Amino acid sequence: MYYITFLYILMELEKQERRVFNLQEYGIKRALSFGHYKYNRVQPGLEQHRHKGAMEICFCMNGQQHYKIGEHLYELNGNDIFVVPPDTIHSTGEFPEDKGELFWIQVLIDPSKGKLCSLPKKQTEYLLNGLLDKTEYIFKGSFRLKWILEKLMNCLENEDSILSKIQLDQLIVQLLLETVILSKKPPQNTPSIKLDTLDRYISKNLHRIIYVDELAKLVDMSTGYFKNWFKINSGMPPKEYINRLRIEQAKMELLKKKKVTQVAFDLGFGSSQYFATTFKKFTGYTPRSYIRSKR
Repeated sequence: MYYITFLYILMELEKQERRVFNLQEYGIKRALSFGHYKYNRVQPGLEQHRHKGAMEICFCMNGQQHYKIGEHLYELNGNDIFVVPPDTIHSTGEFPEDKGELFWIQVLIDPSKGKLCSLPKKQTEYLLNGLLDKTEYIFKGSFRLKWILEKLMNCLENEDSILSKIQLDQLIVQLLLETVILSKKPPQNTPSIKLDTLDRYISKNLHRIIYVDELAKLVDMSTGYFKNWFKINSGMPPKEYINRLRIEQAKMELLKKKKVTQVAFDLGFGSSQYFATTFKKFTGYTPRSYIRSKR
């Protein structure tokens, strides 16, 4: 009885963490699906698949996500956009679906499938060709884009009138137009010198607790401003970034046949249990199951 209840709770949590909408059921003939996930822990990776006749636009809000196309591996961080070409086999490679938040939409290319949200042919071609030119590129999003995505999902969840259908058409057009505009912006120079300084400092101090205020002081910023600056430029909060580096180091140390407890303490974790919990959060494996999988 308790086991069945526990499974039911897990299933309900899974539904809340991941939503997928079939857009054709909402009258959007030139699209397949719109989806969203917000994971607090990693999930199994995406197997190889493709979307027939449709390109997929992925909006990584925070955390990380990986896509493998052929021999090329693409890494998305917070506020990154990636366009997968139509009919292209892709997966997350050896990586899981990562902790974080991501939206996606799949748009059909073939004009015989109907109009794109009632747009004239010329305007439809402009939007889709602009996005097709940016397939297999990573470019930056914007705050306005997140607002459109969240409003679109809310509209799909509460679609029950002609007014909602009009809003849905407008939001999808807004989403595609804003994405095309962002794709045409020249890439900005990132503050790489400060990030490199922080990377070197963190790598040298992985064996102990690293405090956010000491990182802020290192690059001459107030702690409050630093947290916001760091998240914008790395795609995640400082603590998560540090833990990701620790776990990457732990993977190498574990394969050198070091004991789990030794690796945990060498990397500044207060206990092997907390280390195992953090390791699973970012890899989907416990330390011991990770070792077995590699052997």
